[in-house]
Amino acid sequence: MVTAKDIAVFSGVSRTTVFAVVKGKPGVSERTRERVLAAIREHGYETGLVQKSLVSEFSKMIGVVVGNINNPFYTEVVSGIHSVLRSRGYHHILHHGTEDRPEEGVEEFEALRECELRGYIMSAGESEQYEQHIRWVVKSKRPLVTIMEAPGLETHMVRFDNRKGSQDATDYLIRKGHHRIACLTGPARSATAKERILGFLESLVSHEVEFHDAMTVRAGDTSDDGYRAALKVLADPATRPTALLCCNDLVAIGCYRAAHELGLHIPNNVSIVGFDGIDMGEVMGPPLTTLSVFPHEIGRLAAEMLLSVIDGNNGRQRHLEKVVEHKLIERESVLTLKG
Repeated sequence: MVTAKDIAVFSGVSRTTVFAVVKGKPGVSERTRERVLAAIREHGYETGLVQKSLVSEFSKMIGVVVGNINNPFYTEVVSGIHSVLRSRGYHHILHHGTEDRPEEGVEEFEALRECELRGYIMSAGESEQYEQHIRWVVKSKRPLVTIMEAPGLETHMVRFDNRKGSQDATDYLIRKGHHRIACLTGPARSATAKERILGFLESLVSHEVEFHDAMTVRAGDTSDDGYRAALKVLADPATRPTALLCCNDLVAIGCYRAAHELGLHIPNNVSIVGFDGIDMGEVMGPPLTTLSVFPHEIGRLAAEMLLSVIDGNNGRQRHLEKVVEHKLIERESVLTLKG
């Protein structure tokens, strides 16, 4: 039987480091973590030869799979999850994507499929790879809560209304007098991005604002993506929109950088609205107006729901669902236009 000591020898680290990697604890470098996971895969870990002393650990272990952890939205979601699990004596193994490789989180997840984790919290709607692993958890009948809806699957779920949130944010800009609005959209792979585009378009239709193709711009989901997209959108004064509606707060922060580089003042020359409600937006100059979905609360509710399922407290209700109400946080990044 392969033991943690064996894995430590194979990967050239201490047994404590092996446990830290398996349990998803911080303080392990990316290079070391990859070396340990490679040793685990190579020496039969995923075939079920798990050290006996880990079994009791896994009985109080929750697998958490989210998108790009460099996005503070997911950092705050995980913080909410951790606060609940810690109070109940549970730990979590965190798998996540990166800016360059959003699928990395689910690739790591493959290595621990054979571990009898107590339950899972998984972010849905990120990409097809995430959906495949959610389907595996559902098929294996292990306790699972998804953050957002998993297409084609019925799961216990915590979600918010992307479409309505985007519509409300666009309504707000139109009420402020903005008709030349550019919507900086998320990645094409993202179901979330598609819903937010729909909300934007529905608001334009309801207010009878004429739509042009240039009003939707593919921007991605990072601050660098937002910076590059905004440089193009804001460069020409003749076609410059009066407002940018961003697919998330990180993209909005990238727009700040582009505006300052182009010598534009926020909000006098261009107004900016974000989406998600991460804490970072509040300290921007000027503070960012955003459609908040309260990411820490989402994580907290997801963890509480999962523990309720594990404890068998969901009664006769087959699928639990909690909708987090969004709220527009009005700060100083939007100008009211005269007339």
